[in-house]
Order: sequence, then C-alpha cells, then structure tokens
Amino acid sequence: MPYVLLGIFILFIVCIIVLLMVFRRMVFTMETGQKQRQMEEQNQILHREYQEKEMNRSFQLLNEQLQTLRKEQALGSQSIDKMQNDIQRMNQVMTNTKARGNWGEYQLEALLKIYAGENPEVFSIQYTLPNGKIADAILHLPQTSKVLCIDSKFPMENYLKMEEEPANKETYFRLFKTNMKKHIDDVSSKYINEHTASQAILFIPSESIYQLVCSQCTDILNYALSHHVLLTSPTTLVGVIFTLLASTRDFYRSNHLQEIEKNILLLQEDMERLVMRTDKATKTLEALTGQFDQVSISANKIVRRMKNLEQGREKNDYDN
Repeated sequence: MPYVLLGIFILFIVCIIVLLMVFRRMVFTMETGQKQRQMEEQNQILHREYQEKEMNRSFQLLNEQLQTLRKEQALGSQSIDKMQNDIQRMNQVMTNTKARGNWGEYQLEALLKIYAGENPEVFSIQYTLPNGKIADAILHLPQTSKVLCIDSKFPMENYLKMEEEPANKETYFRLFKTNMKKHIDDVSSKYINEHTASQAILFIPSESIYQLVCSQCTDILNYALSHHVLLTSPTTLVGVIFTLLASTRDFYRSNHLQEIEKNILLLQEDMERLVMRTDKATKTLEALTGQFDQVSISANKIVRRMKNLEQGREKNDYDN
C-alpha cells in the first residue's frame, strides 16, 4: 500500500512538472510571437518612413529639375530673342548703305591686321590721296612710291531684293549688274591715277555675292578688268595680301643683300668666338674640378688626423 501511494505521488509530481513545462512553453511561444509582431510592426514603420523619405527626396529632385527646366527655358527664350535682335540688326546693317559701308571697312581692316600685322610699311587705313580722295585702305607696293587702293563699299540693295522678292529676281538682277558697273566706274576714276598703281581693288565683303558675280556675271568681270579694277572677296583678298608680303620680302632682301651678307659673316664670327670661349670655359671647369678633387683629398686627410688624435693613436695614416 505505501508503494502505491508513493507511485501516485510521484506520478502527480511528474504531471505537475509536465504541466509547468507546457505552460512555460506556451508563455515563451506567446512572448516570442509578441516580439515577432513588435518587430514586424517596427519594420513596417521603418519601411513606411523609408518610403516617405524616398518619396520626399524624389519629389524634391523632381522639383529641382522642374526649376532647372524653367530656368533653361527662360534662358533659351532670351537667347532666341537675342538671336532675333542680332539678325534684325545685321539685316539693318546690310540694308543701310552707310552701315554696310562701315561693316565692309571693318572687315577689310580686320583681314589686313590679321594677315599683314600692324605693319604700316605694308598697308594703311583711310589713306588720303594727293587728289583729295580717301581710300578705305591702300597697300604699299615695293620698288615704288605708288599705292594700290582698296574700296570696301559695295552696292547690295538689289542683291538683297533678289532674295526677298523671287518673283522680280530678273529685274533686280539687271539693276544689280547696273549698280556694279557704276561702282566699278567710280573706283576706277577715284583710285587710279598717276599717284597710284595702274589697278585698284574692289572688295566684296560677301563670299556668296562674289560667287554669284563669278558664276553668272562674267560680263561684269570683263568690265572690271577692262577698267583695271580687281574684284576680291575675303578669301581672295588674303591671297593678294600674301603675294604682296612675299614681294615685299623679296624686294627687301634684294635691296639689302650686301647688308644681309655682312650680318651673316658677323654672325659666323660670333659663333666662332662662342665656340672658342666655350672651349676655354670647358678647360677652366676641368682645372677647377681637379682642384676640388685635391681639396677633397686634403679635407679627408685632416679628418683622419683628427680622429687619430682623438683616439690617441700613434700611427699617422693621414699620409696614405
């Protein structure tokens, strides 16, 4: 009987222990689930905050891009307005005779300064001739006191009307050729005389007009040649400038040939003198190098003697 009670008691204790373990497991499971739910809630909160930050950043970037786009559009509009104003001013220059003349003079002067330099021996601007006429520019010719005159004023009204009114192109083309002939006559009468070269230059400050004259106005070219007037564009004028510069250099060399030969001989003497002095300097440097070597040997001997005296040695090896 006592053994039965003892077994019952032990079984009761085991049941209690099992119940406690089950309860503890349930409590642990509940706590773990609660922690997981809390962690999930925190993750959701962090995820929402991250999404809100990303959305705010995206909206901010979009806003900045929109602001930049507005600024670029405003600048683009200003640039277009400025371009239209520039084109309008250029059109006014081309349609106004005086302004167009100033533009031709400016272009002519710029080309001369770029390719001939600031050289008064080659060209002059706004040159007054002995007959009182003022040339837009002149080129000084070698071997003579005569000058080659350049006129930069050009009749362009009818050429522009040819582009503006295609229906009346033929009429304006005939007027354009008439204006060209008259201007050639004016250049020939003003800038060809006993004080100038036997030719003058009519500068056309537009490649397109020059090409039109060369391709469709051969009679104008022949008329200009018969009146000793050379038609040039910005490109062909550069060729004239280079030819003049080459002629000027050749003329200077031929007139100063003896002086050039004398300077070459003097330069050769200077070169020989430089070689001789270089040789002397080399020998002097070699002698100085030998003296420095002797000074170094003496300095080393003195150092060895000092060390021997400091260490109380009797042997004097400084003569070695």
